[in-house]
Amino acid sequence: MSSNSGHPSRPVFMVDSGRGHPNQHRYYHQQMPRHAEPELVPCWTFPPARAEMKKRGWGGTNAGMAWVLTLILLLVFAALGLGTYQILRLQTEVQRLSQEMPAQMQSSAPQRQVGLNPAELNRNKLKSAAHLIGRGDQSTSSGILTWEAKLGEAFTEGVKYINGGLQVNETGLYFVYSRVEFLSPKCNPEDFYVHKMRLQRNSHNRTIMEDHREGFCSAGSKKPWMTGSHIGSLQHLKESDWLFVNVSHPHLLSKNYHSNYFGLFKTH
Repeated sequence: MSSNSGHPSRPVFMVDSGRGHPNQHRYYHQQMPRHAEPELVPCWTFPPARAEMKKRGWGGTNAGMAWVLTLILLLVFAALGLGTYQILRLQTEVQRLSQEMPAQMQSSAPQRQVGLNPAELNRNKLKSAAHLIGRGDQSTSSGILTWEAKLGEAFTEGVKYINGGLQVNETGLYFVYSRVEFLSPKCNPEDFYVHKMRLQRNSHNRTIMEDHREGFCSAGSKKPWMTGSHIGSLQHLKESDWLFVNVSHPHLLSKNYHSNYFGLFKTH
């Protein structure tokens, strides 16, 4: 260490960096004047980089969410379009049905007003019919045969049995029929038998069907004979018309009620 004569000099100590003593180093800092420490310059390298990474991560998430929202919106619009199409189709169908129904109602309305249901039609058909069977006691002076109207297969529906005849209760087309059978223990070739059906209308009567039976046995025959007669036809009858059957020899009629019958039924 050296010094000049004119100016006093501060003491300077040399510090050995390799083998420094702690006391010397502390003394040096005590002797040297302290100066203000320089301000630190902020360095934001790490935080912005981290923020940028976060921003990039959120950007990828936002893109995925955008795709999902887009698909949802497309599905919603597709559903709305399908619903609109269905509504328009239903409206068109309703309009078509509303146009067809009045025509169908007009075409079927007269039938409902003037027609009869099947039950009524069947009831009317059953009423306009009768079938009478023969009886054993036919010794009548008038020649009009009497019949059984209630027993066995006999019935009357829609017509009346009065004094051996049938009276219709409505005008229409009827099929009328009758069959009789004659029996006798002896035979005369010259004999003949008559089977008639007559109609009485407004106190006037007339024959509507007739059958003659003759030549049904041989001369000199000693065997019993039998012959039958059947008549039937379609007749237009009016309300209150009265039909009856008479024969020329009622006492010769068979006692078998299945062999003698009289009836009618309405066809239209």
